[in-house]
Amino acid sequence: MLKFYSIFLGRGANGMVYQIEYQNIQYAMKISNKKSTKEYEIAEKMKNYINEHSLLDVKIMNMFNIQDFILSRPVGKLMDENQLCQKKYITQIFKQLAIGHKLGLVHRDIRTYNLILFNHEDVYLIDWDSSTYNGFNGEYEGSFLTASTSVLAEYEWTRGKQVSAYFADDCLSIIYMLLLSNCTKEEKVKLKERARDGSAGRLIIAREEVLQRYPKEAIDCLYEIEQKRASLINIDDLHNQCQQIINKCINLT
Repeated sequence: MLKFYSIFLGRGANGMVYQIEYQNIQYAMKISNKKSTKEYEIAEKMKNYINEHSLLDVKIMNMFNIQDFILSRPVGKLMDENQLCQKKYITQIFKQLAIGHKLGLVHRDIRTYNLILFNHEDVYLIDWDSSTYNGFNGEYEGSFLTASTSVLAEYEWTRGKQVSAYFADDCLSIIYMLLLSNCTKEEKVKLKERARDGSAGRLIIAREEVLQRYPKEAIDCLYEIEQKRASLINIDDLHNQCQQIINKCINLT
């Protein structure tokens, strides 16, 4: 029998996560209103890809289907924004994302709430439930605050009904997540208010104000990726470009 702890780990847009124990091993279990097997199936595909290509330096969250419950481990904690700007963590996130991208998936929900830190050593990108395929165009599902400007613009024009998804959007979300993590407290409040209101146009303007403090050359490169997002299908080149932008904007420790 699965044994529930009275430990609440976190809450997302579509569910809650609890710590449980099964056969003396601790797991995380998400109670969600979405199809619970999707993320498990994606994790299995990613694990197979890692094994087939002997990518020994890439770690992903281990997922298990036990008694029709989807469990995961290791059980870590949510990443804190103050810990985010470390080179080893950003490298790990991009390596995991690269596996999903090479399987044709776009995550769409990259934000600090979907990063799990374990033992201050490893970070795991979780919650592939909102993912779709590269080139998708339809109803939007995923992060708002860190969404690419192109995604926000399409959301504004179509009220979220016709929004495309490309590999570049995930990389741009990582960049926005990092750049916005360095905001002032007042700016973060303003940005989160825009995101909660679903006001994509106003969020774009508020983010542009924040981006002005970063090197113009780097932000110009960011906007160029925004413009070419649909054609950027070489995963390695795309990821390298985006990591270069990050390095120009933020002094990673």
